[in-house]
Amino acid sequence: MIVAAAESIRVAPLGVRDPLGNPLFEQALARSYLIFDAYVSGERRVDLHPILLSATQHQEAVTCAITTAKLISQIAALAHQDAAEARCYGFSDDVRRLAAASWSAHDRYSLYRVDLLWGEDGFRACEINADCPGGHNEALGLPLLSQAAGFWSGVNPTTVVDKLCDALIELSRGEGAIALIYATAYAEDLQVCALIHRELQRRGVAALLASPTALRRKGKGLCIGKQKVSVLYRYFPTEYMEGQRNLTDILEAVATGSVRTLSNFAEIFTQSKLAFARAHVHQTSLSPTEREGLRFVPVTYAVSDVSEEQLHAERPKWVLKRALGRVGEEVFVGSLLSDEDWIRVLAQAKQEHAQGEAWIVQAFVPQRPIWTPFGPRLLTLGAYVLNGRFCGYFARLTPDSHASHNALCLPVFVRSEPEKEP
Repeated sequence: MIVAAAESIRVAPLGVRDPLGNPLFEQALARSYLIFDAYVSGERRVDLHPILLSATQHQEAVTCAITTAKLISQIAALAHQDAAEARCYGFSDDVRRLAAASWSAHDRYSLYRVDLLWGEDGFRACEINADCPGGHNEALGLPLLSQAAGFWSGVNPTTVVDKLCDALIELSRGEGAIALIYATAYAEDLQVCALIHRELQRRGVAALLASPTALRRKGKGLCIGKQKVSVLYRYFPTEYMEGQRNLTDILEAVATGSVRTLSNFAEIFTQSKLAFARAHVHQTSLSPTEREGLRFVPVTYAVSDVSEEQLHAERPKWVLKRALGRVGEEVFVGSLLSDEDWIRVLAQAKQEHAQGEAWIVQAFVPQRPIWTPFGPRLLTLGAYVLNGRFCGYFARLTPDSHASHNALCLPVFVRSEPEKEP
């Protein structure tokens, strides 16, 4: 249940009550921005009503995202310097080899989406999607369609697709095609890669859509068919690479620098939510500036480091997460579960963690609702950070504290003028 609070962030009205009820707008979702899954279980998961941030809120969100990204990436880097630290994450040999290949080749291009919660005392970062973050189609299309529906009272701060294409072209150096690698079993993955493919083609850049199984060795590098590949845009999770029959070919091409990647395989350590727990473990060795970044990060522990008795007694205070869980899966908010369900999922998490599948518990962040035309909602604000620079938002609204595949996606704008006093 959401408790009313003073409005801080709001969703602005549009002149049209439901622009997506117009077939032209609904068609534009699919044709112009390749959003083919606008409904989940009969409920629309996208809307054109704009979330409005003040200039101050925008700057606070950017600061939180960049500071957190820098801190967690530094913590993740420790795993490349210490074998014992790396083992804490519970990754398979294949995953560690891929990460080591990128790290040794100084393959450093990264795209993060830092997920921020609007809490009682400002933004807090609950996780970082660093391995293959999504939301590109909505981030590009929803603000433009909102403007087409008549909203022009704010600035669109999102440039993630444009900046991502710039980075891929820079990485390619004109030495071969950009391969957009995705998991063929997932429609969303194809939507993201098809969008990037189209944008690259518009720039006259050679790009290929393929499963990672299509990659073959060519000399020291890789090819798809007869086409040499210079860059992998990887929308295929690192942990899915385990056991791939062409893994050795990919490893050698990455390790020698013959093929460059975005995001690089080493970011699997940043992706793991366990890195948040390791940040608290290592806090005494951080510099004062680095420790300052911890104020944006909820207290987080490996599930093995907190007693079952404490977690049972303090259920509403904790959120249980699989370290490599994706799209909101394997996230259990204690305050939303019964005692019985909490005991069950906690026992499962403890068992899997002991077997090498890392789980964490994170302090619950009380959120302030934002007011919308469809009632109060809670905001998860994904802030994109490309090579350390902010490049846009992917926003989701939910009626409770768990943002998953059925969250409502909205465009984000920054107010172009200060609000007038009432």
